Amino acid sequence: MATSDAASGPAERCASPSFEDVSAIDRIGRASFRSTYVAPTGGALYGGQVMAQALVACGATVAADRVPHSLHGYFLRRGSSAEPVDIWVDTDSDGRSYSARRATVRQRGETISTMSVSFRTDVRGEEFGPDPVVSVVPLEACRTLTTEPTIAMDVRVYEWSARDNSFPTRFWARPAVPLVRDDPLMHAAAIAYLSDYSTGLVRRIGHEDLGPSLDHAIWFHEVPQWNDWIFVDLSPGLVRRRRGWYSGSIVADGSIVANLAQEMAYHERR
Repeated sequence: MATSDAASGPAERCASPSFEDVSAIDRIGRASFRSTYVAPTGGALYGGQVMAQALVACGATVAADRVPHSLHGYFLRRGSSAEPVDIWVDTDSDGRSYSARRATVRQRGETISTMSVSFRTDVRGEEFGPDPVVSVVPLEACRTLTTEPTIAMDVRVYEWSARDNSFPTRFWARPAVPLVRDDPLMHAAAIAYLSDYSTGLVRRIGHEDLGPSLDHAIWFHEVPQWNDWIFVDLSPGLVRRRRGWYSGSIVADGSIVANLAQEMAYHERR
């Protein structure tokens, strides 16, 4: 990764693929799907892309009035971005207000990820307690981060140094190409894609010692909408038994719209 002080203009914003491209899937059976995007550069498959595609697949099997409110995924094997993935969706329940789905993501005949998703009809109710305090850094105080060309986001970072190879823990992000579909499922999948972009553990463990992601959870507190800048704040948590855990908040218009948590493996230096 590299940083630049230049603001991102319209030409730069369209240099990356659209999120609709990277999350696109074809239905190949009643509850089975295949991804259509293959990265031109190859390499490891981005975990956020897998989660987004699995969420879109699960959402395609529920009633249109239901939106995701939580998901929990496990990363089991490294995938390749040079090949499509196949997604199988199982129905766990369909109630009056809630639906639950399980997705199995396979590549080359092996399961690389699983994910459980819960959906609910959109309702308003009483709200208790203020949002937890998140110190949002002004967008103007952040630097544009030049991401990999296959990443479908613009990112601006705060307190990030290319010298120590850190991942940003406080940053702004928006889709590289604005989302065309005004669809809560697509916007939720885009936030899932974003949520795996960095880690809150690098200052506690160090970039060189970080291993693969093990599992990842997201809770959506609002019907997702993401076409403008949103702020991500990641905080380190426990590190024990060669696993590290961190959490994060996603803030839009001054309000927390989603929370996330992830566990990662790490390698102790000898």
